[in-house]
Parts: sequence; C-alpha cells; structure tokens
Amino acid sequence: MLSVESKVDKRHQKILDQLKQMGKVKVHQLSRDLTVTEETIRRDLEFLEKQKLLIRTRGGAIQSSSEGFEIPSLEREKKHLKEKKNIADVALKEIKEGEIIAIDASTTTLQMARKIPNIPLTVITNSIHVSIELSRKEHVTVILTGGYLRTESMSLVGVTSDKIINDYHINTFFISCTGIDVSWGVSDSHELQARTKQRIAELADRIVVLADHTKFDQRSLIRWLPIDSVDTIITSSSLDAAAKRRYEEKNFHLVLA
Repeated sequence: MLSVESKVDKRHQKILDQLKQMGKVKVHQLSRDLTVTEETIRRDLEFLEKQKLLIRTRGGAIQSSSEGFEIPSLEREKKHLKEKKNIADVALKEIKEGEIIAIDASTTTLQMARKIPNIPLTVITNSIHVSIELSRKEHVTVILTGGYLRTESMSLVGVTSDKIINDYHINTFFISCTGIDVSWGVSDSHELQARTKQRIAELADRIVVLADHTKFDQRSLIRWLPIDSVDTIITSSSLDAAAKRRYEEKNFHLVLA
C-alpha cells in the first residue's frame, strides 16, 4: 500500500506532467482526473509554486518557464502588490512637472499611474489601464499610441502604434519587463509588445526600469533593450544581495524601494 507521502508525490508528478503537456491546468479538471477534492489540488498547486515549478492563476496554474505566454493582467496585478506599490512611490520622484513621459503597459507601471499627482504632465502610453487611471486627472494630458489591442495585457501594439509615436519627444520612459539580466538585457514574453516598447525607448532621453525582485536574472523570449541603455533601475528591497552587487559593480543606478 502506498504511503501518504508517495501518493502526494505521485499526484504532484501527474500535475506537472499534465502542465508540461497542456501548458496550463485547471483546479476543477485536476480534481476530477485525480479523484481528490479541489481544496487538495489548491494545496498541491501552492506547494508546487513555492518550489518554483509553476505559477498559480485564477482557478489553475501555468508553467513557470512558459516563454511567450503572458499571464493575464488581472492575475499579474495581484502578485507582489506591496512591492509594486513601493516601487511606484519611488518612481514618482523621477517625474518633474511639465515633462513628457511614457509609461508602458504593465501592472507595476499601473501602480505608478494611480499615484501620479494631478499636475501639468504629458503621458504617452500604450496601456488602456494606464490611460483610464490618468483620465481622472484634469491637468495630465494623455496620448494613446493606437494599434492592435492585446486583451491579455490591455495594451496597444503593432505597426500603427509605431507610426503614431514616431515624431514625439520623450523625457523619461518608465518600463517594466518580464526579465532583466545584467549581461543579456531587458526582455519580454510577447514580440509585438516588445517591439512597441523598443520604438518608444528610441525616442526617450532616459529609461527607468521598474521591476520587482522576481524579474532579475531572468531571460524571457524577446530581448528588446540592451542593459547599457537603462539609466535607472528601481526594484524592491528584497532583491538578493548578490544580484544587487552585480548591478552595482557595473555602475548601474540601482534604487531599492
């Protein structure tokens, strides 16, 4: 007769096998397939996420190493929310009244947009969520890039977007990313999203990366910005000491929030 531990291990392996095959799993389906309660499956997914073997989503999970797969924005917003808010507070100090800034479509920069004061400011963005937040502030002028709508991130991308922003001047571009690596650069999981951000970056005087500690030492599908093009990196105080040292040794302006 199998021990309790062996049963759990076998169940975990079946979950991972199905995840590898399908790319994602659902709690209710796993509950039926493995003949255990949904609460048991949720505990399994929580354990496997702590082992960094998957990423939990609403009602299921996806592979932790799924390159090219982007977690829907509402799911991403919940992760490391306190860190993102702290990063946003520090990022506000990089804004001056009357400037032209750009903000990309990410859950970290969304926290920043929510905190931007109602001051004379021009904001260029490809994020529907950011534009809605800033529309409540009468002194902030919002310019949407246009383009094709990606519902996963509620962002506008594509050639149309690139053409619209082509003649703008930008003081500072605030970006987030899927991965940042001291040797490889800044990367994202979706090609069109990356290309749109790359075009905006070419127009900016300064680039400020907002990234919580989980983004460091990660390489996602599309590298779109060389690390040397980054002026400032704002991250959480929980960043690993070794990672912090690697960036400081290369003389990056690294700010801990």
